[in-house]
Formats: sequence, C-alpha cells, structure tokens
Amino acid sequence: MKKILIITDALTQPLYNVRVNFLCNSLVEQGIKVTWISEKYQDIPFKINADFIQIPFYKHKGIIGKIEWVIKNVCSLCCDYKNNYFTKKILSLTKDANFDLVFCSTFHTFGLKSAYYVAKKKNIPLHIDLRDIAEQCDINVYNKSKLSRLDVIGTIYRKININRRNKILKLADSISSVSQWHVDYIKQINPNTLLIYNGFDNQEFYFIPKKSSYFDIVYTGRWYGNQMQDTDLLFSALQEIVEKNLIDTSSIRLVWYTAKNIHHEIIKTAEKFGLKHITYLYDYVSRKSIPDILLHSSICLVLSSDDTQGIMTTKVYEAMGCEKPILCTNCSKGELHNIITDTNSGIATSNKDEVINFILYQYKIWQTSNSTHANSVNINMFSRQHQTTLLINHLKSLHKK
Repeated sequence: MKKILIITDALTQPLYNVRVNFLCNSLVEQGIKVTWISEKYQDIPFKINADFIQIPFYKHKGIIGKIEWVIKNVCSLCCDYKNNYFTKKILSLTKDANFDLVFCSTFHTFGLKSAYYVAKKKNIPLHIDLRDIAEQCDINVYNKSKLSRLDVIGTIYRKININRRNKILKLADSISSVSQWHVDYIKQINPNTLLIYNGFDNQEFYFIPKKSSYFDIVYTGRWYGNQMQDTDLLFSALQEIVEKNLIDTSSIRLVWYTAKNIHHEIIKTAEKFGLKHITYLYDYVSRKSIPDILLHSSICLVLSSDDTQGIMTTKVYEAMGCEKPILCTNCSKGELHNIITDTNSGIATSNKDEVINFILYQYKIWQTSNSTHANSVNINMFSRQHQTTLLINHLKSLHKK
C-alpha cells in the first residue's frame, strides 16, 4: 500500500481532527503517501502532513451568503445537492491520480458518495470510518444547521440522511467506528465492521505527579446540556457534602472549561443547589493546555447518560492517560461504565451515595499529598498509537485482498 486518499467533512471538531490527523501522520511515518480532501470551512489550526485540499461550498458572505446558505441547504435536503457537488469536484480532482485505497471519515453523510464513486472508478477498496451515527443523537446535536432545528424538518432531514448513508455503507468494503454499540448497530447494515476506539495520545497524556492548592473537580470540552449530560446528580451530591460540612468549602472547586454561551446554564444549576461559590467557569482552552489541566485536577468529571448509546467521549481516554481519577455520572451500565471500571480508572455510577463516597475518598487522598492518582491498569490498549496500528493493519489487509 503506497498511497491513500482520505475524504472527510469539514474539520470543525477538534476531536474529529485528531482522530484522522493521527492516522494521517502514522501513514506518512510508514512511507505511505496521503492525499486528504475536505470541505473548506476555516483555517486549520494544526499541521497536516499530506497533500491537503479544501473545497469551498459556501462562497459568499453577508446577506447574499445567507440567501446562498438557505438555497443550498434546501437543495441538499431535496436532491442531495451538496454530496453531488462534491462528488463531481473530487472525481475531477482525482481523475489522473493513482490510489490504493479510499478512506472516508464522517459524522453526517458528507464524503460518502464521493468516496464510493472514486473507489468504484479506480477499482480500489473503500473503508468508511463513522465517528458517530445519527441514531444515537438528539436531532439538534446530529445536525447543527438552524434549518434542521425545527423538529419536523430535523426529523425528515435525519431520516433522509440515514437512508443516503446506509446505501453507501452497504457497498463499503469495510467500516470502523468508536464503540462496540456502534459496531453492533452498523453490522446490521454491513457485517464487515470493526471497533477502533478514539483513545489518547500517550506522547501527550501521561502521568506526572502534580500538586494543587485546591481540590479541583474538572470538566473540559463541550457540554451538550442537561438533556444529554444531566448535571443534577453531581450538584446534588456536592450539595449534601457542603451542607454536612464534609469538605472545607474553601479548598474545593468545581471547574469548567467549556463554551461561554452555555455558562449561564451551569450557573443556573449551581445557584439552584447553592453551589455558585465553588463553581468556576472558563472558556475552551487549547488542546495543548489540557494535559496540564488534567494533571493538576483531583477528579476528572465525565457527564454521561444511560439513555444515550455508544458515546465514548475522548475525555475518558485523556483522563485515563493522565491516570487521574474519573467520576462519570449518570452511567450505571454500558461500555463506558465497563471501560472505566475494568481499567480501575475511577467510578461510573448513577447512585448519589456512590458519587459522594468517591469524592470524599479522593479528597482524603488529596489532603495528605495535594494530589491524586488513579491506579489504572491495562490502559495502553486505549492509546491512539495502539488503536491506529490496528486500523492501519486492517487497511493493509484490505488492500491485499
């Protein structure tokens, strides 16, 4: 295998970028040439070691840009205009190029049709990497377009895209996804589906003893609101701890690094439980800052839901890599619960008393050393290095067939 074509949707989500970019870098390190094509959305804040091509879809700004956006979204909903547009563009760009395999990574449906037709025309294997699937998500999470936030339109949009997606999935040579739930679900469409976790980069996320003057319970990254990531269990447990004076409130902080536009919702909940005085809110931080923030934390917070299937947040792996205790709330079953438990990385629970006991246990440890450490086991299998090796070995075997 000498050359691969990667097709992805717009590089708007850092965690999506990391997954594919890590694969790209690993391929290049093995002497495999990579051409990467995506929709042009914004300037890319990281280096891509590939022949990188961005194709613009929206070309205007201001009032004309808004009109263009509406027209193109309606056309895409009705007649798959966007996918047809990019298929034509990508076929033209790659008509004289030789590839050994097409790799398409997407969240929605973008790129699937293009990837299929390139692979078919060149008679080479197609591998599709589904980071998430529409069936697991609320309509508004699945498609951030304002047009689809109307329930009726959103429902129709999702059904149409699922049908379009499934037509291509059935034709792919193989598929990968990020959790066993995803794999089991997708296997109903295409049995040639394998599990590749997101994982953590062990060159960035690893344990170094760090002391902290505060007992910090830290949340980093996107928060989707109480519908998907309910905070009541956490705040209720902390409320009881504070009211019973089980912890010196001058030493504990609940620290959030998340989008400013949802800070008011967190403050509202904190005020409801009388915990505004220990709640600290900050905007997103750069990816480079996260390892140090986690290492200085006492507990890494993960907000989950037993009603949400298949979501394996990268926060878990990053905290696991730093070997910091993980508190995962509203999670009493499923794959996320099992991974945290099996690796001894923390606790995943929907039980308030268990949350309280876990916080108090870690607090006692922090009191003696101003630091905490999860005695995790078997976490190397969740490194990006290991997971990417599994994926590349699969792609090589696909090419040989």
